[in-house]
Amino acid sequence: MRYLDKAALGHHEDWYGTNAAVSCSSCGKVFIVSATLHRKGRKCPACGLCTAIVTKQQVSITEPGD
Repeated sequence: MRYLDKAALGHHEDWYGTNAAVSCSSCGKVFIVSATLHRKGRKCPACGLCTAIVTKQQVSITEPGD
């Protein structure tokens, strides 16, 4: 599992309020996840192998093998 750091976002990452754009570690697809719309997290829409979850404090991304 990895977490986004607001102070050090990657090139294909963004975080604004309760919304985040993350990059799938398996296929590279960038997708958006929202704490409001995706309360249980959102799987990568391309491959379904990683899941991102947004809370007020953090964005966590689970990867295959976690």
